[in-house]
Amino acid sequence: MKINSLSLILLTAFFSMVFVSCEKDDADNSDNSYVNNWIYKTMNVYYYWNNRLPSSPDYSLSPDKFFSSICYWYDKNTNPNGDRFSWIQDNYLDLLNALNGISSDEIGFEYTLYYLDENRVNLIGEIEYVKKGTPAEQQKLQRGQYFTEINGTPLTVNNYNTLLSNLRGNYTLSVYNGDDSNLTDKKTLSLSTLSTYKENPIYLDTVYTVNGKNIGYLVYNFFADDSGDGICNYDAQLAQIFTGFKSKNVSSLILDLRYNSGGSTFAATTLASMLVKNPDTKNIFYKLKYNDLITAELTPDELNQYFWDKISPDDSWNKLTSPISLTNIGDNLQNFYILTGMNTASASELIINGLKPYMNMTLLGDTTVGKNVASASFYEENDPKNKWGMQPIIAKMYNKNDESNYTAGFYPDIVNTDNGWDKKQLGDLNENMLNEAVSYVAGGLRSSRTAHKNSLVKVMTSINKKARSNTSIIKKIK
Repeated sequence: MKINSLSLILLTAFFSMVFVSCEKDDADNSDNSYVNNWIYKTMNVYYYWNNRLPSSPDYSLSPDKFFSSICYWYDKNTNPNGDRFSWIQDNYLDLLNALNGISSDEIGFEYTLYYLDENRVNLIGEIEYVKKGTPAEQQKLQRGQYFTEINGTPLTVNNYNTLLSNLRGNYTLSVYNGDDSNLTDKKTLSLSTLSTYKENPIYLDTVYTVNGKNIGYLVYNFFADDSGDGICNYDAQLAQIFTGFKSKNVSSLILDLRYNSGGSTFAATTLASMLVKNPDTKNIFYKLKYNDLITAELTPDELNQYFWDKISPDDSWNKLTSPISLTNIGDNLQNFYILTGMNTASASELIINGLKPYMNMTLLGDTTVGKNVASASFYEENDPKNKWGMQPIIAKMYNKNDESNYTAGFYPDIVNTDNGWDKKQLGDLNENMLNEAVSYVAGGLRSSRTAHKNSLVKVMTSINKKARSNTSIIKKIK
């Protein structure tokens, strides 16, 4: 059995309504039993609630239904400490690609859908951010713009899932400017999907000098070490950014995690190691608690993740030939702001929880998701009878003080819900949340903003449909 060493995941994905990616025909019970035996045996060893597995499950079910039937699911009344985030897919390669930020039929942007009318029938989509190097960026689609039609068809509660999930090749998007609250100035953009797209988690980094203060700004949209090739190029780029921050005497940092719903805890440890005050490789960043069976096989050190000062070559999980040195700026920071949102989760929350015992930080934004559990990718790499991949919860995570009490999310110190008809671009000093954070650090910048129409009620956001959404990927299990 293959356990992906980069696929232990701290889940915060909003799969609360859908726990599996597809459904299979129940007809072939022999194949079902073969896969289901593998599922049960794996879960019996690694599942966090392995002592809650049913003793006599129905092995004739399709693997997705079987998996769902044996999980110890959450119920707010009868099982408030249960599982909310385990899932299974019929193709493990699709699972692994998605966890590493590789998508197929990429439309080029993330969005949120709202009800457009009081009858809650028609919908309007808002662009959250446009992905780099996509046709959407080339056609100058921008954050804060709105769309109401795809291929000329208005979005409704009945068709939005079909319209947005089935886009292939060329398509059109009816777009309105972000300040056009009356939706009168429509234009149609001709766009196209990308058959394969690798998203870089580092969206933007820059340094502002405001009122004599050097303020670093980093937009980090998910935690990933690389695109799955083991070369840690995203970690290396992150390290270079912090070297630049230090060379520019950054004394305040604004870390934008409002769209970051999770990813690699290895990448999270890399980031945290460059942020923590008084860095020491003997200090604990986070702790893991597995089920009793796994815990008995691990040493105390194997249950702890420590800060580090470099990423070293390690054939067990990466393909580095030389170490990546990390530059710490924690001791230089006079102000540390984290921008949060309703999608900030897991590995992002791990940063908050893990650094809390060591340094002060200010959370500005919305309440985070609140996910403190971990999962791993399990699959059979060379078994023609079993192409399934599953992502069961296997651990819970704590900081050095044994704190893990954020299942309701982290409430911000400064509330800012990031609403407004006229959203500026990320990195623009007039952009709402960045502007407020900079004004607290350096003063004198706060701009006015318009509020969303009260009638706008959120339906869904594409950020929560990512496989890595609300996840934090742990290094490995021994």
